[in-house]
Formats: sequence, C-alpha cells, structure tokens
Amino acid sequence: MTTIRTSAETNKEERFKGVVETLGIFLVAVVLFVLFSLLTSRFSSQNNLFNIIKQVSIVAILSIGMSCVFLIGGMDLSMGSNMFLSAVLLASLLEMGANVYIAMLVCVIACVVTGTLNGIIIERLHINCVIVTLGSQLAIRGLALVLIERFNSWIYVKNPVTRYINTGKLAFGLPTLFFVIIVLYTVVGLLLYRTNFGKQIYAVGGNPRAAALCGFNNARIKTLCYTISGIAAALAGIIAACRLGMVNPSVGSGYEFDAVTAVVLGGMSLKGGEGSVFKTLIGALIVAMISNFMTLYGVDANFKDCATGLFILLAVLFNRFTQQHST
Repeated sequence: MTTIRTSAETNKEERFKGVVETLGIFLVAVVLFVLFSLLTSRFSSQNNLFNIIKQVSIVAILSIGMSCVFLIGGMDLSMGSNMFLSAVLLASLLEMGANVYIAMLVCVIACVVTGTLNGIIIERLHINCVIVTLGSQLAIRGLALVLIERFNSWIYVKNPVTRYINTGKLAFGLPTLFFVIIVLYTVVGLLLYRTNFGKQIYAVGGNPRAAALCGFNNARIKTLCYTISGIAAALAGIIAACRLGMVNPSVGSGYEFDAVTAVVLGGMSLKGGEGSVFKTLIGALIVAMISNFMTLYGVDANFKDCATGLFILLAVLFNRFTQQHST
C-alpha cells in the first residue's frame, strides 16, 4: 500500500510540476506581449496580431519536427534546408503547370526521403546526429540551389490555393494558418500522448537501454522521428512559399535555429525523453513575437541573428538551471 501511495504522490507531483512550468512559459509570453505593446502601439494592432500568427506558423510547424527529434536526444540542423527544398519544389512545379495538390505531395515525399535518410545514417551507421544533419544541410541546400538556378534563382508562386493559405480566413475572422497550427499540434499531441508510438518515443529518449530491454526497436523509432522532422520541414516550406508569394535562396536560412530556440524555451530536455510539444508552441510564439517586434522597431537584420543566438544560449542556460533544481 505504501508503494502504491508513493507512486501516486510522485505522479501527482510530476503533473503539478508540468502545470507550473507551462504557466511559467505562458507568463513569459504574456509579459513580453505587454512590454512590446507598451513600446510600440502597432504591435497589438489587429493587423499585426494576424501577421504574428502567420509568422509563428513556420517556426511552430518546424518546431513540431524538432521536438520529436529532441525527445529522442537528437538534433536536426537540416530542417531549414529541407524547408527550402520543399519551397523550391512547390514553386518550380507550379511554374511548370503541375496540379497544386500533387506539387505539395511531391514536396512532402521529397522531405520524407531526406529526413528518413538522416535517421538511417545516424542510427544504422552510428554517426553523430550533428555531423550527419550538418552535412545533409549543405547537400540539400545545394540541390535546391541547383533546381532554383533554372529559374534565375527567383520563382513567383501564383495559385489560388496558395493565395488562400496566406490570406484566407477560415472562421471567426482568424487566418487559415491559425487553424492549420491548431490541427497539426492536436494531431502530434495525440500521437505523443495517446499512442504506443508516442510512449515509445519518450521511453527511447529517456532510457534507451531500458527501452531496448522492453523490446522496443530503438533504431526504427528514432529514424521515424527524423522522418517526422522531414514532414514538418516540408509543410513549413509550403507555408513559406505561400506566405512570401515567391521563393529565393534566402528562404529557410537560419530557421532551424529558430526551431531550436522555440523547443528549448518550451523546456524540452537536451538529453531526451522529457518535454511537452504544447510548451514548444508557446516557445515558438515567443520567438515570433520577438522577431516581429524587432522588425517593427527597425532593428538591423544582422542584429536579429545576434539576438537569436543570445536567446538560444539563454534558453539553454535556463533549461539546465530548471533541470538541476527539479531533481
């Protein structure tokens, strides 16, 4: 009876800790929103709030894939390049007269292949994930640059469907992209918290040896997480092409670091096996708000990169501090 009661108390403490951490990062988002609104009235205008939703959509979708990779203790530095490849494929196929839905499907398939290859190389050949995804980052971006060079490195995206994704309002006057984010995070949340596959991801990330002893195929599970990362990058590339209305070599550049920032701000453990995808969404919102504010305030683009790097360092330090004081 004592063991049962102790286990129940432990679970209750873990749930309480999760609620407190979620409220903490939510409070940070609220404080930043109030601060930015006081510094410039344009920040809290309706048009700008809708613009923030559109901005957060790309980082939020990328962060889904990055979260899954973090949960297994991995890293995917090729997400920005995969996003660029997806955008280039969509724009070039539409330019050649392809059906928009078939073009989107091709984008997803291409990034599924690249993401899965990352996972296979990392898990089957036992090569460090940073080295592998850094190499694939360069290779994928190089391939995409070769493809876009055929169109003089600049392709306009003109299609009623892509235009609707960017400017359409599905319900309650909210942008279509808002509902896209909600649907994707709901699906991934159900996958992680309500399926055996999700439980296996947490188990493999938290204790790979114990997971293997339980009969889990660690390599397959980790590879599938890199596949999910590829799918997320493909969707982000499609959204980016729709939002911008064109594709050039700057698309996707540095976005993998925004995703890392969002995931770490959301409290994902750097060791794997711990974290919530919904807190990652709040982290992505914080990243989008900061980027939007710096744009409104006229901050130099080079300083934005500096700020992103500082936020990654601060987020990592905060993550380490909270983990040390929660044990």
